[in-house]
Amino acid sequence: MRKMILSLIISFMLFSCDSGEQEIIVVPKDYKGYVLIIFNQKDGIPTKYEGKKRVYEIPQNGVLKTQFTGNEGWREFPEYYYERITPDNKLPSFGEIKKVPIDTVVGFIGANGTVKKSAESEERIEFVEFYIGTKSQIEQAQQELEKLGIVKLAQ
Repeated sequence: MRKMILSLIISFMLFSCDSGEQEIIVVPKDYKGYVLIIFNQKDGIPTKYEGKKRVYEIPQNGVLKTQFTGNEGWREFPEYYYERITPDNKLPSFGEIKKVPIDTVVGFIGANGTVKKSAESEERIEFVEFYIGTKSQIEQAQQELEKLGIVKLAQ
């Protein structure tokens, strides 16, 4: 009886985790640098899907303001592509900087978070960061993004 109850509890825990939508990130040809996606932007780019996967088409400046809401829950690494969603344009994905090859351009998962719009406001801006490049280019882009004022970019 205890084994059955324990099995039910474990099953419930595993299946009750929310899952987010899978993501596809399309960057301009030969783009290298940070990718910043700012969610819930009224005048942002409308939502777009490829099957059941969200598609984020990143502009040349690396900052996408989108009407998508934040993507909560567990999901696989995003798929990264140059220019178009084709097998030839797909970039490898990594989630740990120490595993990124030194001389290969990859897609790298950064972080997601929120910032307050102002010190007086409780309203928050939701965002996610990704990076495209070699290991050293990703590390440089991380430093550049830290200097960027997310609040100034959002609506």
